[in-house]
Amino acid sequence: MSSFVLPGVGRELRREVEETEQLATLGAMVADRPSGRVLGRDRTLLRYDLAPRDARRLLRAQRAMGRLLFAAGAEEVLTGVPHAPRARTPEQLEALLDTVTARHLHMSAFHPTGTAAAGTDPERSPADAEGRLRGVHGVLVADGSVLPSCPEVNPQLSIMAAALAVAERFVADD
Repeated sequence: MSSFVLPGVGRELRREVEETEQLATLGAMVADRPSGRVLGRDRTLLRYDLAPRDARRLLRAQRAMGRLLFAAGAEEVLTGVPHAPRARTPEQLEALLDTVTARHLHMSAFHPTGTAAAGTDPERSPADAEGRLRGVHGVLVADGSVLPSCPEVNPQLSIMAAALAVAERFVADD
């Protein structure tokens, strides 16, 4: 899971993994501003642009995590950024991170939600309050997409509750 933080690929990455005796990893999570689109008719293209505010928050978190690791006794901090992979002092970390932009960060999405939010307003909610996708007959949305936004915590129970409500409504209508 943590090997993406280690520098290198292939044999170089394998050597890093085998030679690493102690490794602590930290990750930052931000609830980003919605900024994506699905384009294309014959070929689907997903577009996502990180909002500048969210990029600044992630880079600020990167600095804070590095400082925390050094304060906890780390001898080296791995940034996860290919062109600036290692810092051996807090000062070196700051200098390295001064060269980093959000485009350099390895980002992942966990628990994406709200992409087909359910609600009563057709202008703001692609799915109606029962989870039916507007404009497409017979399509129900019964996953994290129906949540109105990112709850900023693991949404497993909320997703399960929403899916159950959509399914029960569908069965009741059938």
